[in-house]
Amino acid sequence: LGGPTKYYEYSLENIKNIFFVLNNLLEKNDLQLVVIPSMRTPKSTIDYALEYFGENHTVICNVDKKAYLSALSRSDSIVVTCDSSSMISEAALTGKPIYVANILPRKNDRRFKKFRNLFRELNIIRNLGEDVENWSYKKLDETNRVANIIKQKINS
Repeated sequence: LGGPTKYYEYSLENIKNIFFVLNNLLEKNDLQLVVIPSMRTPKSTIDYALEYFGENHTVICNVDKKAYLSALSRSDSIVVTCDSSSMISEAALTGKPIYVANILPRKNDRRFKKFRNLFRELNIIRNLGEDVENWSYKKLDETNRVANIIKQKINS
């Protein structure tokens, strides 16, 4: 879970909508959920996740890099809130299906939409609420890709 930005509001209504869609998919597909907050996730959102998902799922209450990395490694699919291009990019390193939980923007979020549209065209993301599927794509590894380009330019 991300947190409020100047573009996206983490109102209780927005969080309820995301949790409702997510819970329907969990029940329909008999899935387990691990909720992991970011540094921007409000405590009230974490508390609501604990209340909403109860004892049937795992809610990490504090920012925990080990839990985050472990979840990226062990998960079959990943759900990321739309406010965090960083979390979407990090999840794309796994090659696993990524679902984006969308929140209506407070103001024009053209830059974020452009980013998500590119990732959708690359078959990396789908919107939360679409059918749960298993798909694959070429893992993003921009650091090594750019490093190789630089090495080639240096060597030539």
